[in-house]
Amino acid sequence: MYFALFLLALAMSMVTIPWVLVMARHWNLLDKPDNERKLHARATPSLGGIGIMLGFFVSMMVIQGMEDYYKMGVIALCVAVLTLVGVRDDLFHMKAQHKFLWQLSVAILFALLMSHWTYSFRSYFGLEQLPFAVGFGFCVLFLVFFTNAYNLIDGVDGLAGSLGVWICFGMGLVSYLAADRVYALLALALAGSIVGFLRFNFAPARIFMGDTGSLTIGFLLAVFALRFMSRESYKLDPLLLPLHRHAPLVVFSFLIIPIYDTIRVILVRISRRKSPFEPGRDHIHHEMLNIGFRHNSVALYALGVNILVSGIVLNMVYSNRHAYTIMLTLCVLSLALLPTVGIKRGIIRFVLNELMPALKIGGIGNIGSISETPKAEADQIINIDQVGNNRKVDLGS
Repeated sequence: MYFALFLLALAMSMVTIPWVLVMARHWNLLDKPDNERKLHARATPSLGGIGIMLGFFVSMMVIQGMEDYYKMGVIALCVAVLTLVGVRDDLFHMKAQHKFLWQLSVAILFALLMSHWTYSFRSYFGLEQLPFAVGFGFCVLFLVFFTNAYNLIDGVDGLAGSLGVWICFGMGLVSYLAADRVYALLALALAGSIVGFLRFNFAPARIFMGDTGSLTIGFLLAVFALRFMSRESYKLDPLLLPLHRHAPLVVFSFLIIPIYDTIRVILVRISRRKSPFEPGRDHIHHEMLNIGFRHNSVALYALGVNILVSGIVLNMVYSNRHAYTIMLTLCVLSLALLPTVGIKRGIIRFVLNELMPALKIGGIGNIGSISETPKAEADQIINIDQVGNNRKVDLGS
């Protein structure tokens, strides 16, 4: 059942997205480069989230035929609203304040309709079960925060999609182990839809997921995380006790890249006396491109770091390590492996630009020559569709 649902979502996404591409180009619904913050050099369709969500909704209808209608209805309602908000923003560019108000409204609606969920930090920071008012506020803030964190990480071809697939698999796995069948199925359905989209999104990208995809995927990933941290996901199987005891850290190990990037950008901008809400080119993917990584290389490196961090945390959880030891390890790994500080950037730049060429080793930053600007990189792209319909393939954002 699990694999069949994954394949259904994958097939629906792969069938739908080419039609979205055709319609977007026909109606000139394209994301145009601005030569400032956006990294792509040619106009590119940005409605890939429509294909992702269609695959997910079809899969949801299959799940709904055998599971709790209320649960499915709440999630479908919230996701449908965010999908419409994303389409509106991709087509007409909503003001940031208006988009934020819609996200906040959907988060409050979800928290109200799922008010029977209670959250626990498993005695971290002296907290156990959160009181209703605190739990409600935590639910709303976490939904809004991670929805935006995932939206912000969508800046390089294949990056948000790759991380989304891994997080879905991770949250699906822990949900399956906890016998939480509905959310395991939902996570696999979303993973299948994103995999189908990635076929068209790795560099040179032919389509972006846009806010239609990033807002809804970020929201769903946050829902999966909250579900695992809620007491309603508890099972009494002794093998699952370590997972439940360290549920917050297990969740954060899967979500680490978007969370780390957002917190870092906020702190950096505040230290520079800039507004954290202004757009900029200071995210992790921008730093990695400046070092010499390519778009696909950024996605693969970030995915590798995320898998490594999650694996180490899960190993420590089942090795009965103390909670604060795991927390410290999570922070150290994030700081050590992501090139966001001068000395780390210098080391990685040396390895990519000096050591690997000297040893004649191909690496993640050695895919073609290192370009100085996104425009220079775009000029190197081969028109892979030239034979046939002479349609150019665009570099992604």
